[in-house]
Amino acid sequence: MHVVVECPVRLTESNRDELRLLYADLREHYARRDARDGTLTTLHFLWSGVLDDELFGATYADQRHVFAGSRPVLNSARDGAELQETNRWLSAPAQPNGASLRT
Repeated sequence: MHVVVECPVRLTESNRDELRLLYADLREHYARRDARDGTLTTLHFLWSGVLDDELFGATYADQRHVFAGSRPVLNSARDGAELQETNRWLSAPAQPNGASLRT
């Protein structure tokens, strides 16, 4: 069974370390839950806050590192205009510039 969990997140210039910890906690939690329940959980991050290329690129690179293809991860902006929705495995090849708003 496939499950999608929405994760509202606010991106700021000062919360990158907190987001890395959040990614690690979510990875561990859903790995245990999926193994127990026989599910595959997609994490859908709904972003708000400062969504410039540099900040989002950095946290996207953190996502790739932490999740390392362990599950599908989706990223989209709450208002839909700032980020294009993505639906890909984070184990996919990196973008030419290392990280991108559009994956």
